[in-house]
Amino acid sequence: MRYSYKVWVADGKEHFEYGNEQKKKKDLPFGTSLMELLYWDVWAYGELFDGMGKALMELYSSKEQRYAEEVMSALDTIATKHIYFELLRLEWRDRLEQAKRQNYENVLDLLPRKELTRIPATVSTMQEQIKTLFAHVLDLDTSPKEWVQKKMVRYYNYRGDDQLNTFQFQPQPMSFEVIDRKTFTEVLYPKNIYDMIDYFVREFVKQEQPVRICKNCKRYFVLSGRSDAEYCNRPIDDKGRTCRDLGSIKAWTEKRKDDDVFKVYRREYKKRFGWIRAGKIEQEKFYAWSEKAREEKAKCDAGEISLQEFMDWLTKS
Repeated sequence: MRYSYKVWVADGKEHFEYGNEQKKKKDLPFGTSLMELLYWDVWAYGELFDGMGKALMELYSSKEQRYAEEVMSALDTIATKHIYFELLRLEWRDRLEQAKRQNYENVLDLLPRKELTRIPATVSTMQEQIKTLFAHVLDLDTSPKEWVQKKMVRYYNYRGDDQLNTFQFQPQPMSFEVIDRKTFTEVLYPKNIYDMIDYFVREFVKQEQPVRICKNCKRYFVLSGRSDAEYCNRPIDDKGRTCRDLGSIKAWTEKRKDDDVFKVYRREYKKRFGWIRAGKIEQEKFYAWSEKAREEKAKCDAGEISLQEFMDWLTKS
């Protein structure tokens, strides 16, 4: 094996180190990679995985290098979609190089096509299993208000035998070693992408990491810091706004909907802003008015003048 790939968690972050002679490193906030995988549309790449399977079938019989290159090209594509698939690329590049040294003779066991073509179905199943586990154990809103250990025992005593719908933990290829001058910790040396999924699910459980479904996008997110957060930080538009940004806007709008002073001010503001486009007022005069209007509104909010007095001022200003 001419590559290495290792994963560990320390200081609230996920750490990935992988590659051949030259290693790459990537650090993410804890929970990021699992949450990204949880809602990754793996079936959008179903044809890509099927294509790799077909290319391997051709490689078995023809022994032509171009089919190996076709598989590697697809692996290069999928590796950019999620950090876990960097391992798949490294592993299969190593296998294909070994197969080439054998002139692609007797490579059925070395290059099992179903190992690739079954990935979408397996990942999709695991995604649903993890969501169900979260709902019963780590979700602050839907799981019982008990110790995580107690919830895990109950969940697996009741559902553990249902291997289709219940997440199945497997033995892990772990080490315990020095990382740097400050860190000595458990390190995962994954054999496949499923080892990493397993590793991070158990880290969520071990750390009793609370999660919640975002009120906007309806997806799970990690609760770090405030446990009353209702919106996640996923981007929702090309402007870079997040669900949390939208939540702030909704909360502000909800707070203002019964605010008569604000309603009056906003109506007049929008009307006069429209005058700029219509050429009825210069921008400088509009902004001078808006500054004075905010001052009068502040007086009304403070009770220094009545709503009627504020409305009269707006009419005369």
